[in-house]
Amino acid sequence: MISNFPIPYPNELIYSVIARYAVHNGIISPKYLTEELFNSRNLTPTYDLSTHLDRLASYLPDHYDALILINQHTLLPIYQPFQPDTVMIYAIQALRGEHYQSLHTRLGKNASRIKSVNFFRFCPHCWQEQMEQYGEVYWKCSWQITGYEYCTRHQQPLFVSCIPCNGIDRKFYFAHLNTLKDSSQLVFNLQDLHHHIELARLIEELLAHSTFITVQDFSILSDAYFTLLKDRDLLSGRKNINYEKVRQLVVDYWSESFLQYYQLGDLSSENCWLKNICRKHRKAFSYLEHLILLKALVPEQSPIHTYQQYLDMAATATEKQTIPVNVKPETNQTLSEDQLKWIQLIQEMSVKQARQYDGAMYARLYRNHKDWLLKINQIAVTTPPSRPKPRVDWGIRDRQFTKQLIKIRDELLEDLDSPQWTKKFLIKQLGHVSLIEKNWYFLPLTKAFLEHYAESVDCYQIRRLTRTYIRQQTENKYYPPSVFLRVSGLSEQRLTPEARRFFNNIWEEIKNE
Repeated sequence: MISNFPIPYPNELIYSVIARYAVHNGIISPKYLTEELFNSRNLTPTYDLSTHLDRLASYLPDHYDALILINQHTLLPIYQPFQPDTVMIYAIQALRGEHYQSLHTRLGKNASRIKSVNFFRFCPHCWQEQMEQYGEVYWKCSWQITGYEYCTRHQQPLFVSCIPCNGIDRKFYFAHLNTLKDSSQLVFNLQDLHHHIELARLIEELLAHSTFITVQDFSILSDAYFTLLKDRDLLSGRKNINYEKVRQLVVDYWSESFLQYYQLGDLSSENCWLKNICRKHRKAFSYLEHLILLKALVPEQSPIHTYQQYLDMAATATEKQTIPVNVKPETNQTLSEDQLKWIQLIQEMSVKQARQYDGAMYARLYRNHKDWLLKINQIAVTTPPSRPKPRVDWGIRDRQFTKQLIKIRDELLEDLDSPQWTKKFLIKQLGHVSLIEKNWYFLPLTKAFLEHYAESVDCYQIRRLTRTYIRQQTENKYYPPSVFLRVSGLSEQRLTPEARRFFNNIWEEIKNE
């Protein structure tokens, strides 16, 4: 059992946490490191999509789990808003476990024209602040994202180190200040500088909201973009897209030199990325391609907001086309388990969606009950559509959720033993997780409440220390420091700087009693 695994810092790559663990414990051999942490001597480090996260979460305090590590300490969130649910489920399972086969391929990274980062990047001023706060420096997630070339906090381009991040030599390279000697600062066309700054901020916004955006399948994406292009008067005729107008909007907003910087300058060929993203989606496109196009089409608002808005419209239209199917088997007919499950599926979604959801079951039914399957699918397609559901008043619902959250918060204030009040935890108390996550932009009051009252790691640790202090006082007991921390579910290594200061203060008070 690993008892001294470092607590991840804000926005820190899991790769960086592992590298710090090696330094803290004087581990030089990569094979020894991976064997100790993962019981494997053949693991190849990946800076962006680290695996074995279930195992790593077991080395951390209880409020950490694999999903928190994925969402806050890997680069998977940059892919999530633009990938179908099936791919994201596979990706999460891959990162939680030990199998990493073809994940970059499934996410479209290997085939993307967007070049990945080859050497770790950093901001020297951020490092200075990290040293002052934590006594060491680390690799931040956002620095390693192509398109995030500029530190929005310190208003300067990032620096590129000489430390490779391809993992070929199987080493976990830790961040250190000596890297400054052999680093170089990114250089931009001065005319495009404001675009690089804007793109960095858009990526920050995307990361902040990515976990609340889900895509059922590529057909939803296709419908969303078609509706958007139609609303912006970019169709010639009823269905034909005016690519020249779209191209001109993109070039006018971003400039040709900026697009060339990211290998997105080819907009004239028949098979260019811009034409393909406007057509029927058969594959995933990069987050950069989506952000650049969305911002050019609707410059007056956030591309994330635009994207969510049109995704919701496309999803709603699909739901209206989903037909409830009522099939009564003949009295002498006994349906198999697969047949019953299929009926249930096509009552909840379209035939196409059901087939994508469980392709294996569809194959079994086609093999064993072909005539029945074709008949029931035909019923689902030809049944007259039901009346559309009434529109939701999101303002009223937003106020209702906020009132519920206030009540939940007031109850939690009396409970020192409750889990950490993360956004996810508070949403779960409402009992409407999917509804809230899929309609995040329509719930500004709920969003503001969660962002304000979600409990940080500092506050959570201080609450655990407070609970132990109260227990010690009421039971008239004395806990030595190590026992005090253990009873609190903490350790010296896991304490944040703020929690450590709080612990030192209350310990001085205990000694003076």
